[in-house]
Amino acid sequence: MPYLPKSCSLCLSALMLALLVGCESNTPQPVTEESAPEPVHQSQAKSQPDQVSDTTAETPTSDKQSTDTPQQKMTPVAAGQTPAKSENAPHKSAGTHSPKPLFEGWPAPKLAIVLTGERHGYLEPCGCTQNQTGGVSLLANLFKQIEDRKWPVTAFDLGGLVKRNRRQSQIKYETILAAMKDMKYGGLALGPEELRFGADIFLQLHNPEPPEPNTTPTFLAANILILETPELGKKKFKIVEVAGVKIAVTSILGKTRKGQFPDITWQEPAKVLPDVIKEMQAAKPDLMLLLSQSSKDESKTLARQFPQFDILLTAGGVEDPLGEPEFIGKTMMVDVGHKGKSAGVVGYYPEEGAKGDPKKRFRFTVIELDKERFKDTPKMAEHMQFYQDRLKQEDLAAKELPIDHPRGATFVGAEKCGECHTKAYEKWLTTAHAHAYESLINGRKDQIERGEKIVSRIYDPECLSCHVTGWHPQEVIRYKSGFVNKQQSPHLLGQQCENCHGPGSGHIELVDMDKIEEAKKVMRVTLAEAKKTTCYKCHDLDNSPNFNFDTYWEKIKHPWRD
Repeated sequence: MPYLPKSCSLCLSALMLALLVGCESNTPQPVTEESAPEPVHQSQAKSQPDQVSDTTAETPTSDKQSTDTPQQKMTPVAAGQTPAKSENAPHKSAGTHSPKPLFEGWPAPKLAIVLTGERHGYLEPCGCTQNQTGGVSLLANLFKQIEDRKWPVTAFDLGGLVKRNRRQSQIKYETILAAMKDMKYGGLALGPEELRFGADIFLQLHNPEPPEPNTTPTFLAANILILETPELGKKKFKIVEVAGVKIAVTSILGKTRKGQFPDITWQEPAKVLPDVIKEMQAAKPDLMLLLSQSSKDESKTLARQFPQFDILLTAGGVEDPLGEPEFIGKTMMVDVGHKGKSAGVVGYYPEEGAKGDPKKRFRFTVIELDKERFKDTPKMAEHMQFYQDRLKQEDLAAKELPIDHPRGATFVGAEKCGECHTKAYEKWLTTAHAHAYESLINGRKDQIERGEKIVSRIYDPECLSCHVTGWHPQEVIRYKSGFVNKQQSPHLLGQQCENCHGPGSGHIELVDMDKIEEAKKVMRVTLAEAKKTTCYKCHDLDNSPNFNFDTYWEKIKHPWRD
């Protein structure tokens, strides 16, 4: 690749239009368009998340309601989890309140039922910033704390464990299933995310006759046929008995979630459920539970049509629910949020219900899984390590099909840019963007100080997409000339110039042809563009909830035209 001549006046005035790793601040330092460098240059943008930890997650769409900032209007895609704002445990960044004690005022129930769902690929928080909530490790500690109270406990999940239908998603799905088995889940609904895998995945993973049926997460789907066979790859319903309480549980996929899935046949829930309910009632259960992969309106209709259900867990709720149940007749309908940040817990008190008010049979709360009340679970860390080891063994970053960059150019690396843009390159070297790859190995400074176990993520495409150069962070897809691994593409380690400005080979060719103005134009990003969209492709609500463009720009701006 030819060198850029010194006569090139292009100012790559934003090597990275994003923040330093770990430079979160609550004190804005405004930068006006007048005081900022002229145009900042552009093309494909991607900014380094604040800091990195020892766990991973897939990348779902956020359901945050606030639209106060451009960041909140973006679709969060990079790995991580937005701190929750539940009534049970106000997030530190949201105020000075301490988390409430667990199950405050609850007498011991006859049975505690943990309800989760719509994890959307969040195996663990990515650790891009401090105080992230959720993940299977803290969830497992919730189970332990319930068991420490000597409360009998069982659990069911609504499904929606992953987001994408890729090999990494399948590996993650298997990992979450293994974690759920350790937590002694009784059943798991099949959501549209799982069904995209197709029949072959379920036939491999489903265990029709587990040795411990009460504590094995059986696949449940009343109105779904796999290869048009009723009991193949899943069950219509399941009877789980814990501490003398018999629960009959089934699941349905609503019409709003219906899709075209390979070898999967959908049936109208209202036509299927009457027969399933009769079979469930034949077992004389104490409780009937419906896992409804449906919109809330659909779930309400089902509750009215089928009042036999005591508890209905619905999809379609907000990301961070308040934990208020809704009673439709005697059926308690609840939702438990998204991304694995929280878990719902039902306390069952049959004696109270026997006094005349069926609503008194239950207490319900949504518990935010914060690090103040919950500790990491070593067994879950083992699952996380095994997951990362599998990603390494399969070398997914290299084997997943890459895509062409829309500009048609290739990535050349920051060192090549620095041959002409010396001052900007020297500035970049002082930022944590230059060490984003290493942060996937070492974790955040505060994690190191606490002696936390860090699980390396250098083979995890979902993390690489915002920690190396040449990936599409929104879709977690590598461009053909983008980073593969340290051995093949060491020149693309870290968050570099081209993640904001786009691949540089075309720019170099234009300079060599003495088309200087055209060369400038192809790489240009204005400050307004950067502030509106560029940085938020990685600095979303999940990875960087306290991100403030003006404050962070002050940390990395490089206005030199060298």
